[in-house]
Order: sequence, then structure tokens, then C-alpha cells
Amino acid sequence: MKIDADAHVIETPRTWDYMAEDEQRFRPQIFIRDPNDRAPYGSNQRNEYWKIGDHFQTKTNVSRDLPEEVRDMENIQGRLAHMNETDVDVQVLFPTLFLRPVTNEHDREMALVRSYNRWLADIWKDSDNRLRWVALPPVCSLVDPGIVREELAFCKENGACGIFMRGFEMERFTNDRYFFPLFEIAEALDLAVCYHAGNASFANHDSFNRDLGVMIFKFPVMGAFLYLLGDEIPKRFPGLRWAFVEASANWVPYMLNEAQMRLKSKGVPVSDTLLTDNNFYITTQKTDQLNWLLDTIGDDNLIVGTDYGHNDVAVEIEIIRRMGTDGNIQASSAEKILETNPGKLYAIA
Repeated sequence: MKIDADAHVIETPRTWDYMAEDEQRFRPQIFIRDPNDRAPYGSNQRNEYWKIGDHFQTKTNVSRDLPEEVRDMENIQGRLAHMNETDVDVQVLFPTLFLRPVTNEHDREMALVRSYNRWLADIWKDSDNRLRWVALPPVCSLVDPGIVREELAFCKENGACGIFMRGFEMERFTNDRYFFPLFEIAEALDLAVCYHAGNASFANHDSFNRDLGVMIFKFPVMGAFLYLLGDEIPKRFPGLRWAFVEASANWVPYMLNEAQMRLKSKGVPVSDTLLTDNNFYITTQKTDQLNWLLDTIGDDNLIVGTDYGHNDVAVEIEIIRRMGTDGNIQASSAEKILETNPGKLYAIA
């Protein structure tokens, strides 16, 4: 079973149709910029943007090369048919809007999270179990873990196979003990914790909003990787699996060396199989030096995604087919990257 470990949904007004009547005040609104007004960040930005509370978020990074009804989940059968054409059996869906900071208000976050998760649950129900997804956790509500557990249990029962996280959450790094109850819940529900390229810190995001996305989106993933290893957090949750998604994988040997040095400085024994020992999985992409990576870290911890629905350097809609047929790596390694490893990460048999 070939698994696209990183595909996307594009949120639309339908995403918020699951809000309760008393939550309608939190419903995001779409505004249209004057089409004659040049988009400030270039051609990757549309003239639409979301208004959520007092914050505005442009609708960036949306593919124009895919049929809109397939990209935006209006035609689920069309999406499945395109997956068939590209040799994909299962897609694991990540959000788009939530790659950037949305809100720090617990009631607004809960309304957004609940509606999004129920939208994805209905998508899964109509997909013959082929469109799996990572759930949005209401991280502002972790002061009451019972609420978070209830929400994520619903997600687990309705096709979720992971939990969506960013390297910055609520101005906190991933090694903050604030998140330990969430990790406990994820371990109990057998949901992978997935650090996707993104940023939930308004301060960090707004400070680097013109840096081409490296400081905002990519570095937080690498930081999460190092913080978790350096503080030995996976040892607290031995049954938990961790993913680091859409930041390529060329950086992994460097960060592994950093983690090993930090652990050794504390007198902690370090093995040569840190990735496997800690249940870590990392997405590789077309720009990586894949044969070098395989020689350096092996093939037991790499996965791959198409970045379906987006329009950036990580996108390669045909990567599942290409990697499985082009012969650039050993067939056994291709099988692990396309099937075995993502199957273990997401517990998809």
C-alpha cells in the first residue's frame, strides 16, 4: 500500500459549516483584495484572505494546476481517481490555513478546531478509508486535558492517524512540559505527533514574514527535532511516534550530530540508531540528496509526500510513482519509504 505521507486540504467556507449556533461569531470570513492590486509576496499569493478575529491571513500557496473541485474536496471521487493515476493508495491530509498562526483564544480555537476536524471526518467517510488525516488539537485548552482527549478520541474514531503540530505553539517550544498531557493522549490513542512546516507563534511569524519561509516554516521543524532528542522527551512516551514533515531531510545528519553532542555532554549513552530508538520519521523530497541520505541514516526512517494541493518547492505530485519506478534507489529502500515506514508511522495496515 503506497502512502502519500503529506497531502493537503484547502479550507473553504464549507470547512466552518460544522460550527454550533453559538460559535458562529467565530466563523472566519473571506475578503477579496482589488484584483488590480499587486499581491505583496509575489505570484504564490492569491487576492483572497481570511479574517479570523482581529487577524488577517492571505490565502497563499494554493495550486492552480489541479482542478479546483478536486483540490478543495468538492469532488472526493475525483480526488481518489487522481490518486489512482499517480499510484497513491492512501493520502494523509494536513491543513493549509493552520500552517500559520490563527488564534490564541481558547474558545475561538475550539470552535475552529472542532469544525475543521468534523469536516475531515466527513471527507474520510466518503473516501473508502483512503483519505486519512491528522487532527487539529485544541492546544489552548490543554489546561483541561479531558476536553482535548474527548476531541482527539472523536478524531481517532473518524479516520485520524496523527496530530498536527508546529515547532512553535502558543509561543512555546515543543519541549515545554505544557505539551506533555497532549503527548500522553496521543500515545494512549495511538496517534502520531506530526511536526509539519509551519508556525503558530504570532511574534515569530510576524518578525520573519519576508524571509521566504525558512525561519517561519522550516527551522521550527528542525528545532522540534533537536529539542525532543536533546531533552530525551521520547523516552517519557516510548509508544509515541513522531514525524517531521515538509522541511526536506538533508538537515537530519547535522541535527543528529548536534543531539548526540548534547546528550554526550550530559553523560547520556548515545546509540547509532537514535532515529529508530525514538520512533522518528522524516519526509524526504525531490531536492534532497537521497542516495547520500540513505548511506548516512539508512532507509528505516524516511517517508515521502506529494504536498498535494500546494504550490511550492516541496510539491511533486508524481513522486510516489517516480520513486517506485525510476530505479535511482534500491527497490527495497523504495518500498520502505513508500509503504513500510509511513504504514508504521500512521499505523495504517
